[in-house]
Amino acid sequence: MRFLLLLGSLLALSFIVQEFLPVFDWAYGSRLLLVHTLFLAAAIAVPFPAMLVMAFACGFFWDARYHVPIYPDGDTLGILTQSEVPFGFTIFLFGITGALLQGVRPLFRRGRWELPVFMIGLCTGIILLLEYLVISFHRGGLKVSPEFWWKLLMTCLFSSLVSPFLLLLLSRAAERMRYRIRMDGLKRRHTPDGDAL
Repeated sequence: MRFLLLLGSLLALSFIVQEFLPVFDWAYGSRLLLVHTLFLAAAIAVPFPAMLVMAFACGFFWDARYHVPIYPDGDTLGILTQSEVPFGFTIFLFGITGALLQGVRPLFRRGRWELPVFMIGLCTGIILLLEYLVISFHRGGLKVSPEFWWKLLMTCLFSSLVSPFLLLLLSRAAERMRYRIRMDGLKRRHTPDGDAL
């Protein structure tokens, strides 16, 4: 329980830190999406129901912060609003990508981080690509420039580069709080004689 409360606190802190992360002009205007990366790293470390709760909370607060309403012509009071990305769509995206990462959770629990790190970067790209496709559909045309693909690739790369540090942080915190991430029976037990059982 303490580990889950720590994850909630770290996710809340990531929303604050996200506001101060710069845009890297040299990387086609991409940036590190810390909230997405931390959520995806946490999605590997917790069971499926806890991941769904985190997906709902992170998606709700992300949309509450970054949801941009568009006022139709003639609506001077702002009563009828719509948006290019519907409110709550990020909850769906976090839930889908979190479910994908649950598929590689057994590897993470065995201490293998190669595929989970790659999947965190890939799932970050999936989230951004689906958001872009929904915005393009709403605007009525799909325009994909080479800069978009480079920006998407650099954002995925930033997530993949930061994710091992986040996974290490979560692993160490889980050990200190006696939260079991690793599977039982994976370590070889040795007898006093030195023979493996």
